[in-house]
Amino acid sequence: MRRWLYWMIAAVSMLCLLSVGRAAGQERDYASEAQVLLDAMTPAERVGQLFLVTFNGADTSDEGAIADLILNHKIGGIVLLAENDNIVALDNGPGQVAELINSLQLLALEGLPPPGEDQEQAQDTLLQEAPLAQTPSAQGTSVPTATIPADPTLLPTGEPEPPRTPIPLFVATVHEGDGPQFTQILHGLSSLPNQMTIGATWQPEQSRRVGQVAGRELSSMGINMLLGPSLDVLETPQPFNASDLGTRSFGGDPFWVGLMGQAYTAGVHEGSGGRTAVIAKHFPGYGSSDRPINEEVGTVRKSLEQLKQIELAPFFGVTGQAPNEISVVDGLMSAHVRYQGFQGNIRATTAPVSFDPQALTTLMELPEFADWRAGSGLIVSDQLGVRAVQQFYDGTGQEFPHRLVAKDALLAGNDLLYLSQFALEGADDEAHLDNIRDTVAWFQEKYETDQSFQQRIDEAALRVLELKLRLYEGEFTAESTLVDIEELESIAGQGEADTFDLAQQAITLIAPAPSDVDEQLPPSIDENIVIFTDMRQSRQCSTCPEEPWIARDAVEQRMIALYGPEASAQVRPQQFKSFTYGDLAEALLAGEGLLPTPGPTLTPTLAPGATRPETGSDSPLEPTPAPSTAELVNGALNEAAWVIFAQLAPEDSADASDALRLFLAQRPDIVRGANVVVLAFNAPY
Repeated sequence: MRRWLYWMIAAVSMLCLLSVGRAAGQERDYASEAQVLLDAMTPAERVGQLFLVTFNGADTSDEGAIADLILNHKIGGIVLLAENDNIVALDNGPGQVAELINSLQLLALEGLPPPGEDQEQAQDTLLQEAPLAQTPSAQGTSVPTATIPADPTLLPTGEPEPPRTPIPLFVATVHEGDGPQFTQILHGLSSLPNQMTIGATWQPEQSRRVGQVAGRELSSMGINMLLGPSLDVLETPQPFNASDLGTRSFGGDPFWVGLMGQAYTAGVHEGSGGRTAVIAKHFPGYGSSDRPINEEVGTVRKSLEQLKQIELAPFFGVTGQAPNEISVVDGLMSAHVRYQGFQGNIRATTAPVSFDPQALTTLMELPEFADWRAGSGLIVSDQLGVRAVQQFYDGTGQEFPHRLVAKDALLAGNDLLYLSQFALEGADDEAHLDNIRDTVAWFQEKYETDQSFQQRIDEAALRVLELKLRLYEGEFTAESTLVDIEELESIAGQGEADTFDLAQQAITLIAPAPSDVDEQLPPSIDENIVIFTDMRQSRQCSTCPEEPWIARDAVEQRMIALYGPEASAQVRPQQFKSFTYGDLAEALLAGEGLLPTPGPTLTPTLAPGATRPETGSDSPLEPTPAPSTAELVNGALNEAAWVIFAQLAPEDSADASDALRLFLAQRPDIVRGANVVVLAFNAPY
C-alpha cells in the first residue's frame, strides 16, 4: 500500500510541474525535467544512479553479474576497460563494444526480454517498432515510463512492482591515446596521439581535431562518458619518480594546458554531437604530487593562491572561464591527493580532497567554479577501490570498509561514485561484486532512515539525471539510445589522416641543432644501420594473443618504405639489422666485450656419395654452432655506422627497459665511433 501511495504522490508532482512549465512557456529546462524524473523514481532507482561500476567479461545475459546489478540494484553507470575483458574481439573491437553497450542499455531501458526472446531479437524489435510509452514532462517533452517490467522472478513477492523508470546508463571509458595502457580498444579505431604529443604542436586547433575524432568514434559505439582529458600541469617532470605523469599531460604551462583542454573538450562535444560527456581529471591537479597516482595518497605542498596560478588554472579554463558552452566540461574527477594549502597541517590521517567535504566545498565556492557547480556541474570520484584508498582507510591491508568509503566520498561532494577494484587487494571479482551489492543495499536502507543522507542522494541523482537528459535531449527511448552497428562501420578508424598529420607536426628535435642534423643526414647507401626497439607486449584481453606496442622491425620497415628502393633509393634493406632491447641487454650482460663478427652457419649434411675433401670421409660435416644473440648484436655493432634506439618510457616492470642507459654507460667506444639516434616514443626526458 505504501509503495502505491508513493507512486500517486509522484504522479501528482509530475502533473503540477507540467502545468507550471506549460503556463510559463519556458524553453527546455533539463533541471525541471530531471526533477520530474526523480519524483517518479523509487528510492532504489535514485540510489542506483549514483554508481559507476566495473565488471568482468562481456556477458549480458540474465545470468551475468552486470545484468543483476542493472536489474536488481538499479546501477546507473558502467565503465568498460580492456583489463576487465570487456573488449574481446580482435578483428572488430568497435562492433563488439557497440553490441555490448546496446545490450546493456536495453537492460536499463526495458529489463529482461520476454521469455523465448533473446537480447538481439529484443533490440531489433525495439528499433523497428514504436518507442517506449511517454509521459509529458514539465516542458512539453517526454519523460519515459517503461511498458515491460523487470523479470518477475527477480521481484519480491506479495506486492506488485511499480513501473520501471527507464533511464539510459552512463557508459564510460578511458581513451587517452598512445596505444596500450590508456587506450582500451587496440584495433579498429583511429590511432590517437597522447596528450603530450598534442601539446607539442602548440596548436589548439589540433587538440580540437583529435577531440572530434575521439568524440565521433566513442559516441558511434554508444560510449557517452569520457574519463578525460587530464588537465594536470606537468610543472616539474620527474622521470625517475613513479608519480611522474609522463605523456598524460598537455604540458608544463598552465595557460597552454587550459587552452588545449578547452579545445579538446569542444572537439569531443562537436564530434559526438553532444552525446559524450567530458570528465576532466585529476581535479584539483595532480602534477605536483609526490606519490604515484592511485598507489598512495600523495601531497601537493602549495598554498591555495599557488594552486590557483598553476594546478587549478586549467580547470578554471573548462568551467567558469570557458570561452563558450561547448568548451565547458560536464564533470570533474576528484583526485586522491592531499592539498596542504587549504587542508591545513597535513598528517597521515588527513583525508585526500576526494573524501574531504570542507576542502571540496572550499574549491567549489571559488568564483571560477561557483556558477559551474550551481548549474549542472558533476563531480565524479576517482576509483574508490584503488590501493591509495585502501591504504588510507587501513594501512595494515587487512580490511576494506567499502560502505564507509562510498559514504565518505558521497558526503564529501562526489555525485558519481566510481566503484572499481572495490575489494581488498588481491581479492577476486566476486568479492568486488559483493561489495558493490552490499554498498548499494546499505545506501538504500540509509536513504529511508536518514533524512540528510536522503537529501544528499537526491541532490547527486538530480545532477546525474540532468546530464543524461542533456546527452539524449530528453528522449530516453531505445530509438534514441541504441547505436546503429552499420553506421559505426563507416565511422570507426576514419580519423587516421587527422592524427597522422598531428603526429608529424608534433615531432620535436631535442638535440642537436637542426643545422647539425642537416650535415649528418641522410646515411650513405653503404653505411650499416642497427636498430634496437624497446619492444613490449600487451593483450586486448586475457585470452587474446600478445601483440607488440612497436614491432622489432617496425622502424626498419618504415625507413625502407620512405627511403628504400621503391621510394628515393637512399637506403637498401641489406643495410639494416633490427634487435630488441632484450637482445641488447643480453649482449651487455654477457660481459665479454666486442666479439668477432659471426660467420655463416653451415648445413650439417653432405650430398649423396660426396666425401669431405680434407679426409675423404663420407661422414656428415660437423655443424658450426649458431651464433648467440650476444654474438649477433656485438657483430652488428662492430660494423654499424648508425645505431638507432626506439625508446618507450622507462619502467622498472618492463623487461630490459634500461638497456639504453646500460649501453651508454658500458659501451662509450661504440658511441664515439657511430652516429647514435634516440627516437623517444613517450616522454622525451
